[in-house]
Amino acid sequence: MIRPALVLTLVAACAAAFCGLAAAATDSTERLVLIDGVSTAQWQAVESTLTPALIEGGNALLFRVTVDWKTGEPNYPVGWPRIQRSLPPGQGDWRKWERIRLRVYVKKTGGPFPHQPIGITISSGDRNVSWEKDCTGLKAGAWQEFTFDLRDVPEKDKVKSLGIFISESEYADGDVLESYISDLELLRYGRPTLVGFTPLAAAAFADSKALPLVVDLLGVQPGATAPVEIRLSRGGETIAAQTAKAGEGETQVSLPLPRGLAPGDYSLSVRSDARTLSHSIILIESPWQEASR
Repeated sequence: MIRPALVLTLVAACAAAFCGLAAAATDSTERLVLIDGVSTAQWQAVESTLTPALIEGGNALLFRVTVDWKTGEPNYPVGWPRIQRSLPPGQGDWRKWERIRLRVYVKKTGGPFPHQPIGITISSGDRNVSWEKDCTGLKAGAWQEFTFDLRDVPEKDKVKSLGIFISESEYADGDVLESYISDLELLRYGRPTLVGFTPLAAAAFADSKALPLVVDLLGVQPGATAPVEIRLSRGGETIAAQTAKAGEGETQVSLPLPRGLAPGDYSLSVRSDARTLSHSIILIESPWQEASR
């Protein structure tokens, strides 16, 4: 369902223009704070309220919605209550930012949460194209963090607005939703960070010359590469290892394999900096191995 482009608009630009400042954290992650849990300045609440609040001894902004199917915007009586903020000209270039993180504590009357309880949306480009992500798995009565990849935001250098919203059609008329937001921030890793990798196939012939895979890195400077260690092991024993170079985003690399590998279950791992990820992979006997018996 297409939602109005007017959605929570978070400013991402000069630190002085925000309610928070960009700063380097101890984990080397660069951050730009958009909601600090204290200030509501420059924020607009639509079909909702936004007020400073305290919860569990900490500061938060309370985004409160009473679902009302009968009123609201004339064309959308069952609409999209939201908080929003528009970006001033010259502050919409988000190309350096890789992720957005929301920390929220929610209280709700009525039944369980719907599949799409709360959403984050960004409007960008000359046509105000909407990018949306849903906070699926939201639970009441506990702090939760949701982090979304920003690399698929269209025309990321022309961000116009960002918002947090609910869709009233997902809720019952009269439901009350109280979302306490302590943090909303843009993130960029300060050093190369492995966020994922995928073997191009879950199985391969045991006599293959190499295993191709795609590694996904963030925090790599434009035009630069970072080393990634690829390892194939079985029963704790290293069978093959290779150090490859990968750039920002997804890079296809390969691990050369020795001859004479036995069919069976193996573990394929990739390490970058201090993080290691692993996948299971199966090597199967090829027709050529069977014929050579």
